[in-house]
Amino acid sequence: MIKDIKERINNLAKIRRPKILIGLYQGRHTDSIAESVRRAQKEVADVVVVGQKVEDVFESIEAGPEMPEIHKKMVEVAMRGDIEGIVRGNVEEHGLMRGLKEASGLQIEENKLRIQNPSLVEDVGGNIFVLGPTSTVWGRNNEEKILWTESAITLLGWFGYEKPKLGFLTSTRKANYKPGTTTNPDLLWSYGTWESAEYLVDYYTKKGFEAKNYEIHVEHAIADGCDIICVADGPIGNGMFRGAFFIGGATFFGSPRIAMPMPYEDTSQSEQDYFLHFPFLAAMINGQVKK
Repeated sequence: MIKDIKERINNLAKIRRPKILIGLYQGRHTDSIAESVRRAQKEVADVVVVGQKVEDVFESIEAGPEMPEIHKKMVEVAMRGDIEGIVRGNVEEHGLMRGLKEASGLQIEENKLRIQNPSLVEDVGGNIFVLGPTSTVWGRNNEEKILWTESAITLLGWFGYEKPKLGFLTSTRKANYKPGTTTNPDLLWSYGTWESAEYLVDYYTKKGFEAKNYEIHVEHAIADGCDIICVADGPIGNGMFRGAFFIGGATFFGSPRIAMPMPYEDTSQSEQDYFLHFPFLAAMINGQVKK
């Protein structure tokens, strides 16, 4: 259903050049990161770098080398009025998110802010889907999984996709789900992921979506054409995402913080090329998908 999303992203990104902020920490900086940012400056946006100095961008503001100093300067620059969106870059996120939340006066609980973070992924077979939750902390209960799923639906809605196909994953197979037969806490937790997936399938089916419990089989959900794949919990999703991206050759297009008042594109501290995040964020800005 969403195979043409790359074309939609690129078309929106080409409308005009927004001004985009990115944070770069000196302790993780590489030549490939600098080159990816310069490419974004050349092809997509007016890039403002805070932290590590980078040549040949619109503006490079040195800050650090301590992380809190970079966070403070990023928040200051983000709030000055000309910045239209933020790419996190390779800075730690907790301090940056808290600073932006405070500076913007955003009134939302931290888990509700952080869980709304869908990741748009293309696997090596060319299948494109939204995966998550990918938090190391959040996404362990139905309320947070619903928040995440709604954020993924919102993301695809920004690009014109309605009623995406939903897949829900568990940590156990149906054949192994035997409630009432054990007091083992690990098995009970695993059974809980089955019950959660069944609940969410029922919840979204009643809302008019096509939804299915794919047990542990993410590969079946992908082969079946799911647009959104909700995993058993956030830490599992984080490991799945990192394995797909850093080991399996998947492409990471975008991972916006849906609840942020300014278009905000999350990234991994470990990435060595941030280019694709810029057209994605530019498409968000140019498509006026954020208030």
